[in-house]
Amino acid sequence: MVIYDRLSRLFAEEAPDHRIAACKAYAEQRGWEVVHVATDTNVSGASRLEDRPGMREVLSWLPRADYVLAAKLDRYARSVLEFQRLLDAAKSTHTTIVTADGVVSPENASIIINVLAAFAEYERDMITARITDSKEHFRKRGNHLGGLAPYGYAVTGPINDKRWVIDETAAAVIRECADKLINHGATLTGLTRELNERGILPPADHARQRDGRKLRGNKWHLTTLRDVLYTPGIRGWLVQSVPGKKRSAVHNQPVLDAEGRPVSAGPEILDGETWGAVRAIIDGKSKGRGAERTGKALLLHVALCSECDGPMYRQRRAVNGKDYSTYVCRNGVGKRGTHRPNVITAPMLDELVTADYLKRFGNMALMRWAEPDGSAVLQLSDVTTQIERLAGNLAQLEPNGTAARVVISQLTALEKRQAELRAEADHAVGRWVDAGGTVADEWKRRDDEGRRGLLADLGTRVVIRPATPGAPKRFNSARVAVTFEGPAWFRDDPAAGELAGIAMTESGMLD
Repeated sequence: MVIYDRLSRLFAEEAPDHRIAACKAYAEQRGWEVVHVATDTNVSGASRLEDRPGMREVLSWLPRADYVLAAKLDRYARSVLEFQRLLDAAKSTHTTIVTADGVVSPENASIIINVLAAFAEYERDMITARITDSKEHFRKRGNHLGGLAPYGYAVTGPINDKRWVIDETAAAVIRECADKLINHGATLTGLTRELNERGILPPADHARQRDGRKLRGNKWHLTTLRDVLYTPGIRGWLVQSVPGKKRSAVHNQPVLDAEGRPVSAGPEILDGETWGAVRAIIDGKSKGRGAERTGKALLLHVALCSECDGPMYRQRRAVNGKDYSTYVCRNGVGKRGTHRPNVITAPMLDELVTADYLKRFGNMALMRWAEPDGSAVLQLSDVTTQIERLAGNLAQLEPNGTAARVVISQLTALEKRQAELRAEADHAVGRWVDAGGTVADEWKRRDDEGRRGLLADLGTRVVIRPATPGAPKRFNSARVAVTFEGPAWFRDDPAAGELAGIAMTESGMLD
């Protein structure tokens, strides 16, 4: 005979020794010879037979054994399907499955074994249901359900009432990055590089350092920072994955209560307006694979060719540490060019446009566009989905039954919340708000990528004409025409824009 024992978890008080000893005593009482003992530790009873190392040993012994013995039936499996597979394998080799507790003996094995296996599966289902119900209970209360808290939070509280508290070190990083994205023209790429240069630990290593564990030497990546800033968890909300989509901050949604409100597990790090603005910036700058991506040149998509109205691209060239870069129109290059060459010295063009821009707008108060909080729209979508699902379930219930009354009550609360969210979403509008400081102050703080955004906000257009044939090869400002439409916050408000245009013309800011 072959003895088999399995443990889902290994604890000292649950060691398999006593069960194996019971099996050996049973075999000795029956006069059976034990030819092999196979064990599986930390293996679920629901797992497939071939996925268990010990069970594979048992299967290999079946052709040479009369009996397979376990202490109890549930040691074999907690799945009727897997237990039936074991029985079929044993039957093919004329081997009998028995238990040392006497419940399944050689005399009653054929009758009782399938019935007991069904009860083993029932027990497993009950355990699963208890765990699921427990998680749902804690989820509704806003309790932490396990694992790491989102970056910016730490977990505190007793085991049955864990909550999130703000980790000020990480939260400060989040707030700083949000401010730079919204108010200072930063990009996720630039912020990722800056965080690594400053030696700021990424989420996983930050948690390990906080818990006193060994660091792994990880770095920030663009997607890591994007997920940290994008997730609804930054509002202190519990999140859940969307069925059918990969679990990530881009797809995750807040857990909603019975009335369709996000379930809070802790205080918010960013308020709704700030978080909505950050998400809008990230969404606006996201690119699909193969899409054209902007570079770091100051005048990219600002400098245009007078011949074809196409963009001038910067070709970088440095000799002995000196910058000899140029802006070039691709449509004027090579044999396939559609017009005469159009090339101009980049550093001097950048200086010309910068000086003109700051002279006109440097003292103007800087404004920024504040996006409405998009969470209302996200919640509205979730609540609408819940209503549709419950309505479909209601059609299958007894009209006057208890279940139907519960569903109707839930639908009533959800429909009320749907109306609130629809009103909130319909009335949420973006607006221009004071960013603090002047255009010149902000220009000093930004790099070329951020400054290009300022140029775009002021409607900057730089048109370059090709050089006259035979003219000296030096920078000629007469080839450059710089125009400004004025601030975007005035262009979006025609009445204010007209008044501002008059004022700027009178002051010499606009020609």
